[in-house]
Amino acid sequence: MAMQREEVIARIEAAVPQAQEIKVEGADCDFTAVVLSEGFAGVSPVKRQQQVLAAFADVIASGELHALSVRALTPEEWQKKQAQSLTQLAL
Repeated sequence: MAMQREEVIARIEAAVPQAQEIKVEGADCDFTAVVLSEGFAGVSPVKRQQQVLAAFADVIASGELHALSVRALTPEEWQKKQAQSLTQLAL
């Protein structure tokens, strides 16, 4: 049974209740998520990913979800990355 985008969002909301924004793209068993949370400040990138991915341990183990790419950032980190991307496009 394929996962729905809404279920992915709900699981992330449960795992990171302080998230300011959650963006999810994809379908079936392959998703990409961007999670913005002030709670990630001072937390290593690996620990951030582990926090999000822990919500999917059961569906990854069962094969219902094959791939979930996670970008877990603070809102400030996200703004900085977006500004860098725009600068690169302008060049």
